[in-house]
Amino acid sequence: MALKNDAVRIMRQDYLASEQRHQPVLVVVFLRGGADALTIVPPHGDDAYHRARPSLAISGTEMHDLDGHFGLHKAMGALMPLWKERRLSVHHGVGAAEASHSHFQAQDLVEHGGSGAGGWIARYLRARAHPVGPLASVAIGSTWPESLRGAPGGAVIQSIEDFAIADDDPDLIRRLERLHEGSIGGFGEVARSTLTAMQRLREIRAEGIETSSQEYPDTPLGRGLREIARLIRADVGLMASTVDSAGAGFGWDTHFVQNQLIPLLMKDLSDSIAAFMGDLGEHAPRTRVVVLSEFGRRVSENTSFGTDHGSGGIMMMVGDDLPRPGVHSGFSDLEDQNLIGPGDVPVGRDYRELLVELIGSVDPTCELPRVFPDVPSAG
Repeated sequence: MALKNDAVRIMRQDYLASEQRHQPVLVVVFLRGGADALTIVPPHGDDAYHRARPSLAISGTEMHDLDGHFGLHKAMGALMPLWKERRLSVHHGVGAAEASHSHFQAQDLVEHGGSGAGGWIARYLRARAHPVGPLASVAIGSTWPESLRGAPGGAVIQSIEDFAIADDDPDLIRRLERLHEGSIGGFGEVARSTLTAMQRLREIRAEGIETSSQEYPDTPLGRGLREIARLIRADVGLMASTVDSAGAGFGWDTHFVQNQLIPLLMKDLSDSIAAFMGDLGEHAPRTRVVVLSEFGRRVSENTSFGTDHGSGGIMMMVGDDLPRPGVHSGFSDLEDQNLIGPGDVPVGRDYRELLVELIGSVDPTCELPRVFPDVPSAG
C-alpha cells in the first residue's frame, strides 16, 4: 500500500507538467472573405496601383508611410507602435501556388497547408518535441476549423464561460478526482490534467472579464482575442489558437463600395491585435500572431467601386524576435505585364515558407517536414 500511495503522490503534481507550461503560443487570425492587401498595406509608390484604382487608391493622407513605397492604412494605426518596435512584419504577394478564386476551395487549401493529413496547426502540435495538454489548442467560434483538424487536444468555445463539467457541480468533480486519483498510465494522466485545468478555468471565470488590462473592440474578433489572452495569462498549456475576422455581411469580400466597408474591418483588426498584445503582459514574448486570408483581390477596381477575387494577398506577423520584421513584397510593381490571370497580384512567396521560418524561430525542436511535407525549406 505504501508503494501505491507513493505513486499517487508522484502523479499528483501541478495541473500541467512543467514542459507543457510557458510554451510558445501561436495565434492565427483568419480574414474570411479574401482581404484586399492593396488597401491594408497600399503600395503608394507604385504609379500602376494608382492608375488601376482611380477611386480606391489610398492617398498619402490616408495612411502611415512604412518604407517610402508601402504604407499602412490609417484605420490600422493601432499597429504603428508595434511597427516602430520591430514587432510587426508585413508580407505582400503571399499565397498558395494552387490558387483558386473560390472562397471554400482557397480556405480549405490554406487551412490544410499541403498534402499532410489534417490541418497544418494540428500537425504542428503533433510535430513538437514537448507533450501537449488537454487545452493545447482552442478555437474561438462555433465550429472546429480545418487548420486544427486532427489536433491532439483542444476545444471549440466562444468564451471561457463555455468550459464546464456538469455546470461545475463540486460533488461530481470531487468524485471524478477520486476516481482518477490513483490511476497510473496515460489515461489517468490526461484525466487529472483535464480536471486540474478545469479547476484553473473555474478560477479564471470567477475573476471575471474585468481582469483584462486593455479595452478590446466589442466585436467577435475583439472578444475572441480577449478570451485567448485570458487563457495565455492563466498558463493552462495553450499552444495554438484560432479566431476569425469576418465582420458583418460579406466580411472581407469587398466586391461593392469597398472604401465604405473595409475601414471598419481594418480598424477592428488593428485595435483588437493591439489590445491583445498589450493585455498579455509578461506572456507577450512567447506569443506570435499570424494574420492571413485565403487570397487577395484583383489589382483594378470594378464598376461597383470594389475589387474582385484575386491571387496574391497579405500575411502579417506580430511578436518579439520575428524572423524578418518590416515590409516585404513578392512583386516588383503592378504593371500589367507583371500580373497573372485576369489581373491578379502574383504569388511571389508561398505562405507556408513564411510559417516554416516563424515556427522554426520559436520552436527549434519542431519537426518541420511533418508540418509542411510539401515545402522544400522545411526539410
